[in-house]
Amino acid sequence: MNQTSSNQKYSLFSSKNLVLAGSIFWWFNLYLYVPILPIYSKESGASLQFVGIIIASYAIGQILFRIPIGYLSDKMKSRKLFSVFAALFSCLGSATLYLSSQPSEILIARTITGIAAAGWVAISVYYSSFFAMNERSKSSTTILASNTFSVFAGTFCGGYLSDLYGLKICFLLSFLSGAIATVFFIISKENKFVVQTKFSSSTFLKLMKNRVLIAFCIIGIFVQFNTFSTTFSFFPIYLNNLGYSDSFIGNIVSFATLFTLVGTLSSPYFLKRMNFWRVAAVFSIPLAICTLLTPYIDNIILLILVRLMVGFSHGIIFSSIMGLIVKVFDQNYQASAMGIFQAVYAVGMFSGPFISGIIGDIYDINAVFITSSIVVVGIFLIAYLMKSQKLINN
Repeated sequence: MNQTSSNQKYSLFSSKNLVLAGSIFWWFNLYLYVPILPIYSKESGASLQFVGIIIASYAIGQILFRIPIGYLSDKMKSRKLFSVFAALFSCLGSATLYLSSQPSEILIARTITGIAAAGWVAISVYYSSFFAMNERSKSSTTILASNTFSVFAGTFCGGYLSDLYGLKICFLLSFLSGAIATVFFIISKENKFVVQTKFSSSTFLKLMKNRVLIAFCIIGIFVQFNTFSTTFSFFPIYLNNLGYSDSFIGNIVSFATLFTLVGTLSSPYFLKRMNFWRVAAVFSIPLAICTLLTPYIDNIILLILVRLMVGFSHGIIFSSIMGLIVKVFDQNYQASAMGIFQAVYAVGMFSGPFISGIIGDIYDINAVFITSSIVVVGIFLIAYLMKSQKLINN
């Protein structure tokens, strides 16, 4: 188990804090332009279906690289190396977006940012490595909160910056934020931990068959399908169709994300009072209902309220899974388990906007939200089927 020195533990510039700061700037880099990306893509000549493909391409790199990153991170006993590479790729993606002008170029750039996002496997486990085992759930809540805070800050600022200075400024500032994250990761120092169980490929393959992890992955797919088909894809377009400005759209998306942060920070409270399966089942209900209601509401106050509830429910379900992965799985396989989870839930990040783009072109934008709400019902069903499964150390 990793131990931190007293200097590292209490220093403002400890490696633990540097990794946390790096995570904040890294996620800010990846989400500063998200509220305006669907609109930018559409203005560049993309159809609704191609907009869906562009947003979905963010998941391709994550699907392909998260499991290998988790595997290699455990095998090489290094989380820092892959954290640095993640930050470098995020800079490359932002630079490519800044130089893009055609839908095909935006697609390439967004795919690169997806490869960068695959590094979340290493970063999340890297941060948890500075904590004692009994504090791992707390560490996951903190690092996931950094993700949610940065998504909030990025989406909030992106709309305003776009209105004031044009769309391209978001890509430029995103690049600078990624460069800062790279520096923080480079100067952090990785702890070496005592090998309690030898890493083996056979155990890794066995991990992929773990029933609890499979359930976590399926729920993750459904949650991300909902988020990326609505909040980060067609909800901004829906608001744009209602006549709202880029800055206002950015505000609505960011405050929904802020409530994801509230849900993330609240998850330990609910997990102490209910087991995870009940938590997932209970909060899947408002997530499904509020998603379904969204396209039938044009009153902005009611619209904000339902989207806040969507963000809150998402935060509770998703952060609960992240915390449990670094708690119930063996330390030498945490990056592998996290890599499997994050790679599989990225299927939802891809299929959500991709399928929704097709549905939006064939029917209308209302059908996108109806489909997404139906998918969320799957969370309730999985939680119900797994209700008797205890979460013990695997």
